[in-house]
Amino acid sequence: MRDVAPEATEASPGATSSEAARDRLASSPARVPGAAAIEALSLGVIAFLLLQILIYGYGRDQGIYAMVARAVLDGGMPYRDAFDFKPPGIFVIYAIARALFGPAQWGIRVLEVLGLAGMCVAMASLAWRAFGDRRIGVVAAALAVLVHAQLDFWHTAQPESFGGMLTVFALLAATPRGRAGAPRPAPGAAALVVSGALFGAAGLLKPPLAGGGVVLAVLLGVPALAELARIARRRVGLGRARGGASAGAGAARALLWAALRPGLLIALGGVLPVLACVSWFAARGALGDLWEVLFVFTPHYTALGWRSAGVLEMAWHGVSEWLVRYSGPVALGLVCLLALHPDRHERAGVALLSGVIAVHLAGVVMQAKFFPYHYGATWPLAAMLAALGLWKAWQRCVRRGALAAAALGALLVAAAFARSATKDVADFYVDRCAERLALIASGAEDLGRLDRLASVADVNAAANRAVAAWVRERVAPERPIFVWGFEPVIYDLADRAPATRYLYNVPQRAVWAREPARDALMRDLAASPPAAIVVERRDVFPSVTGDGLDSRDTLDGFPALAGLLAERYELAVMIEDFEIYLER
Repeated sequence: MRDVAPEATEASPGATSSEAARDRLASSPARVPGAAAIEALSLGVIAFLLLQILIYGYGRDQGIYAMVARAVLDGGMPYRDAFDFKPPGIFVIYAIARALFGPAQWGIRVLEVLGLAGMCVAMASLAWRAFGDRRIGVVAAALAVLVHAQLDFWHTAQPESFGGMLTVFALLAATPRGRAGAPRPAPGAAALVVSGALFGAAGLLKPPLAGGGVVLAVLLGVPALAELARIARRRVGLGRARGGASAGAGAARALLWAALRPGLLIALGGVLPVLACVSWFAARGALGDLWEVLFVFTPHYTALGWRSAGVLEMAWHGVSEWLVRYSGPVALGLVCLLALHPDRHERAGVALLSGVIAVHLAGVVMQAKFFPYHYGATWPLAAMLAALGLWKAWQRCVRRGALAAAALGALLVAAAFARSATKDVADFYVDRCAERLALIASGAEDLGRLDRLASVADVNAAANRAVAAWVRERVAPERPIFVWGFEPVIYDLADRAPATRYLYNVPQRAVWAREPARDALMRDLAASPPAAIVVERRDVFPSVTGDGLDSRDTLDGFPALAGLLAERYELAVMIEDFEIYLER
């Protein structure tokens, strides 16, 4: 992605007409049969999928983020006043969505769609600068949005979702304007600082995403280091001539600075959002809570995935999951790129994207959970490489005739149906798209159908809404409630404040945090007695809590809470998996 020559996209005043013509030809993308139709189809796919995303509901995680964001907007702080163990960046994004659009669940989806639309534009510009053709970026954007949309409501609007957008913006900021292969300047200081700040912000959403800045810094510094090595090999010979040694030393110093400069500027930018975050927590007296959750609680949670697992086994699983489990078209495009090889002017861009993908995958492996959304930030980058491979394959096929082109198109369609990123839900993504289109046509007011599309496994959106409605009718607005389970969205739907910082009960169920978290919970409930307590059944998550118990079963080993429930509350109603207790 680095060019050291000055900008030279215009013909020089002394150039001949033939030289000017060659310059204009070099600055234009190649004419590819069918390219206009491919571009139009890609744009149509993007528009269709963005419309789908707008009516996605909340999954469990989105409900958590929304409640932490609500606490922030009410003057509280993440971790101290509203517990979760995700990095702080996601709460800021949800707080922005809530401040702009209110508490409705579509607010974060609007922000998500705006971010995806901006990312698509950035991918087109990045493809022009890295590969010499914006149309590759348009195809890549369609592939990236396809995978993102197929992840459906549960695995989108996640930290990685927004971190992927920031990563694309960071790479674009560090890539000078101009078509790949044409002379252009190295990235300026301001561009590198901005790129670093974007990588730093991505790191506040998921720490490994900041590692993309390291890859960028290394690749920008490698040419100067290579030249420095060549000078060092010639240094002895140059030193024999008078003044040669000093001249060589001066060149070496200049090259060393050229190698270090990108990394220093990227690091400077990367530190800025981190410092802003730390200052925010320090100013609000919540720095200790930040440390406790991210550096004490979370490592134990991560360690659950490493029980009886080796590094090579986990690395193989993480890479193979990304490569073949989520997207047939992306996998096909990567195979095409491997078979057809990047051109000389494309290699720097391919190396950069591949390096950042490798860092992302290392982060997924370290986390050791392999949830679908953990790969969310990687798909835009993988889509860029896949689109380049598919573009090359298309050019090769159209030169061989219509039959070869049709065969590639059929193979791409087959790959799209063979492997989809839609997981966990019972029906196919195409069927879910059709149902959402019917909802949009009817005004998207059928809550029953919306709830069905936002339900998966033990999470029943209709039951959550029914519990919230029941509580809202029987609990005064100023009184808090308490949900002993993993459905904090009930607080938001009921518009009732939680009686404790613990929006869900993983800390009280997790082996490594159980006792202190239970003590803190009981202090919270004593200070702010809930008017109603909702107890959930069948919320079993061994990969999160470390055991196979649900919330109701956990009460048997939590005598303090079980005693409070028996002494001061009585069972009022059962709704699906929820028992609702009211004060006696």
